Amino acid sequence: MANAIIPRQQGDDYQARFFWLQACRLFQPHTKVARVGFELSRVKSFDDVVVIYNEPLCFERGDKVGADYFQVKFHMSQAGAFTCDTLIDPRFINATSVSLLQRLYDAQRVFAPDGIGCRFIIVSPWVTHPDDPLAKLVSNNGGELRLNILFDGTTDGSMMGKVRKKWREHLGLVDDTELAAVLRPLRIFEKSPTLVGLSEDLNKQLDSLGFIPVEAGRAVHPYDDLIKKLLAQGSNEFSRDELHEIARREQLWRGRNRDNGKDPAPIGIRSFMRWAEHMEDETEDMLCLVRHFDNRNIRDQELWQGAVLPEVLGFMSKHAKPGRTAHLMLDAHASIAFTAGYCLESKSGADIVPIQRTRTGLQVWRPDPAATSCIGAGWSYSDQELQTEGHDVAVALSVTHDVLEDVKDFVLQELPQVNRIMAFCVEPRLGPASVRDATHALALTQELAAKLKARTREERSARLHIFAAAPNAFTFLLGQLAKGFGPCTMYEYDFETNAPGAYQASVSFPPQREAQITPISV
Repeated sequence: MANAIIPRQQGDDYQARFFWLQACRLFQPHTKVARVGFELSRVKSFDDVVVIYNEPLCFERGDKVGADYFQVKFHMSQAGAFTCDTLIDPRFINATSVSLLQRLYDAQRVFAPDGIGCRFIIVSPWVTHPDDPLAKLVSNNGGELRLNILFDGTTDGSMMGKVRKKWREHLGLVDDTELAAVLRPLRIFEKSPTLVGLSEDLNKQLDSLGFIPVEAGRAVHPYDDLIKKLLAQGSNEFSRDELHEIARREQLWRGRNRDNGKDPAPIGIRSFMRWAEHMEDETEDMLCLVRHFDNRNIRDQELWQGAVLPEVLGFMSKHAKPGRTAHLMLDAHASIAFTAGYCLESKSGADIVPIQRTRTGLQVWRPDPAATSCIGAGWSYSDQELQTEGHDVAVALSVTHDVLEDVKDFVLQELPQVNRIMAFCVEPRLGPASVRDATHALALTQELAAKLKARTREERSARLHIFAAAPNAFTFLLGQLAKGFGPCTMYEYDFETNAPGAYQASVSFPPQREAQITPISV
């Protein structure tokens, strides 16, 4: 009997802690969350945790979202996985007659009849089975289903056609249009944290936002108990003020240092959702480019130059104001980090500093220019001559990992006009910590920029092709120095295929409209 109770208790604890993690969003300085609920009775499905926004927000596809409805499924082990069949099997959610997909259909008809307006999110530490067709459908952006892959125009006899047919018949739908409306608001947050990992994430949020964190080794988790008792008393939907008063009354609130009004403005650019799901709560203003991408791949190659570049330019221009400091979060492609730096040319006078995400948290990367001369930059350099008649140059920047062989493959196949590859590798070793701090990054970028500017006259008149595996804050700083590079193009690696030389061109400079920012007067 005890063995049967433990999984349910841990599942309840997982749900409670996930609730508190979402509730912490109410206390972010720039929160867009209005209310957070726990097992709301008005929602018959996906009712474990509900987040209601104070205004509709744009997420993965650019759809306006007014609320998120979470179904939290905890599992004791990894002895299972999401598949196309488990979504229509009631046993997968310990039910006898109603499947997860049928629950989604019920909720969608009430809260998102056109397939938009809210999201229905499955949260689970389980993963999608890699051999199942579902693995090709779940996006790594925000867990949305890649409807362009599912509705690929093939017949019901194809792999995706069989999935569509099975799901339509299970739900009693007439056509694929109805099925698309059901699936559009679905998100699968697979590989969610373990119970311990969730507890650690929650403790960090509690500590930073003014709550009293839970001491290590405690047998009783006060936040678990509190939400369960509030539910028993009939209270299960809360605003910030209501939850603050409850935490104060229960002696779980210690307060936080108040803003002095002079703190840097937090801003952000996001082109993928993973690890940046709540950027809107952490920033005063943000640019979300996720709608232009399918996983990490651009939906249409022309969007790089026609949409991404001008949107980044406009965003950076808006925040380049004299006397105002901004901290820029970059949960985005390397090309976008480079673009943001390029738009904010180093002599613009605008004080916008990148934030680098590290294993220990977010770090403000403000370099000390006076100290760069004291730092050994640490580049190893080699030239790869290709003996072509062109004058273009490719640059392989290996900071977090080695890109040279992939760059060689791509250049030999796709860029016959490239005459040589300039290969830079950071020393003493590659890795996420190879760049020590912002000052080290500035020293590296300055040395690199000097080497690139020393190309021959013919090479400087031709195009520079940049392939970089580096921290985004580093790439931002490099972009600030790139006006002296001449015509240049950035490239993104296709992690989905992971094939040798799987690069695609992204943004090219200079753009048709000059991208240098002059600080805006206020």
